[in-house]
Formats: sequence, C-alpha cells, structure tokens
Amino acid sequence: FEWLGGVPERIVYDNAAGVGRKWFDRIRLTRLFQAFQAHYGFEYTFCNPYSGHEKGAVEARVGAVRRRLFVPVPGVWNLDSFNLRLPDRCLELGDKDHYRKGESQTGLFDEDRKALLPLPAKPFDVVTWTRMKADKYGNITVQGSHRYAAGPEHAGHEMIVGLRALEVEILDAEGKRVITHPRSYGDKPTDSGDPSSQLGLLCDRPAAWRNSRVRDAMPDPLREWIDAQDEATRRDSLRALLHADGESGWRAAVAGMLEILESTGGTDRAGVCLAAARHASGLGPVAYDDPVDLSEYDIAYTKEDE
Repeated sequence: FEWLGGVPERIVYDNAAGVGRKWFDRIRLTRLFQAFQAHYGFEYTFCNPYSGHEKGAVEARVGAVRRRLFVPVPGVWNLDSFNLRLPDRCLELGDKDHYRKGESQTGLFDEDRKALLPLPAKPFDVVTWTRMKADKYGNITVQGSHRYAAGPEHAGHEMIVGLRALEVEILDAEGKRVITHPRSYGDKPTDSGDPSSQLGLLCDRPAAWRNSRVRDAMPDPLREWIDAQDEATRRDSLRALLHADGESGWRAAVAGMLEILESTGGTDRAGVCLAAARHASGLGPVAYDDPVDLSEYDIAYTKEDE
C-alpha cells in the first residue's frame, strides 16, 4: 500500500489461508486480517476454490513473473533490501502496450493509482501477540524449536511475544520492550543466545565453523556466504566479525557485516567495523543528493606536490 501510494477500494483474494478459511458455508476470517482490513477500510471478496479459469490472465502473469525474476533461483543476501526493490522490478515487466487497449501498461497503472483510497496516518503493524512463560534460563521458545533469549532476569516470568515476518519482539508483562531478535524458520532448532564467546577460538580453528554456535546464530545469507568460502577467507571474515563484536557488540557486528556483504560482495574488516559502529550508535547510512565520484580522490593523491 505504501509503494502504491494508497489503498484499493476492493481486493479479491485467492487461496489465502492467512486471510481466512471456509467453515461449512461461510468464511471464518483470522483476527489479524480483520484488524488489517479495519485499519485500511477496503472491501474484500474471495475467488471460488479450484477455479483457475476465473482468472486465467492473472495466473499467466504469475508464471511470467516467476520465469523472468526467479529463474534461476536468486541468491538473496538481505531479504528486506530484496523486497524493497522487487515491486519496481515487477513494474518494469509491464513497460509495453496493453494487448487490448493499445495503451502503455505503466500509464494505465498510474491512472488506476488515482482511484486509490488515501493511506491512514500510520501503517498497520503486521504482528501477532501472544503471552509465553520464560524458562529457568530466561528464554522463550517459538514453534517448538526456536529459542529466543529474554535474559536471565526474566527467568520464569510471563512475557509478551510479538511475531512478525522477520523478527520476534519480546516485552515484559507490563508491555515494556525487552529485546528484538531476527526470526528463525525451519525444523532445525535454533538459539538466539550470544555466541561471541566462541569467536576467538573459531578464528584459530576455522575448520570447526560448520558445527559452531556462531554459524547457527548467523542470518541465512551471511551463513551461506561464509559456507561457500575457502578456509583463509573464512578466517579473515571471522576475524573481522571478532573485531567488530569487541567494539560494537554481537548484534551490531552481524548487522554491519551483512550490510557490507550486500554492498560490496565481501567482508573487509574496516568496512565491517565501521558499519557495526554505525548500527550500534543507531545512525543510518549517509545519503547524498548527488552521485559521489570517488575518482576525485585518486586524482588528488597522484599529484606528487600535494
């Protein structure tokens, strides 16, 4: 909705279990969707099940997008950044004339946008809240296999846990924020505990990487990249992480390394430490109005008398 610049007056859903399920002759909506629909104020209807013929053109476009953008399967280093660029990449596929109207598809799309309902003052927070009791170590377990640390001071206490697509937020019983962790998926057990105590040993023995707690705590893109490196590159990456962790803490170090990997394709120590320090201080990256030409520095440094 934010990318569109408004809210459609009516949305047709197809096979959307997250919206609701059919119960005899009526649809039982989920509580999250009911809150979402009430927040934005659109109308909704549902397609008939097993009736692909009702929307053949849409089904064909889904296949076209899949073939153009997801074959071969792309490597994704940062899911937020990938999703941020994806709508514009999809829109580029429509940069041609409509098969029946003979007008530009992107032009028609811009006209459709003018009919959107206005956005509310605040976006909807897509989160499911639940109450859980922390174990004797101060951890809460989600979906039976993913453990997130609230801290030993919360051992045995009731916690309020918010589940979002990419993060898990933990509040105390009074609703005060305790900590936010990246969300884990899959059947394999995971643990959000700080693994930095292993980093020094792992730098000396990078061959132990695949069975380490550090690897288990890494976000998938960073883990997969380090998995694919030779031992020397892996050791250098772990040393960069070790230095950043010592200066800025584990969470900031991992966030900084992921940012540098996405922007440069590598994990040099200086870049990782700088990015980690920025994350630790809460500062965002510097944005310039005009493109920055770093070649000016090369010209300056090549002058012998300056």
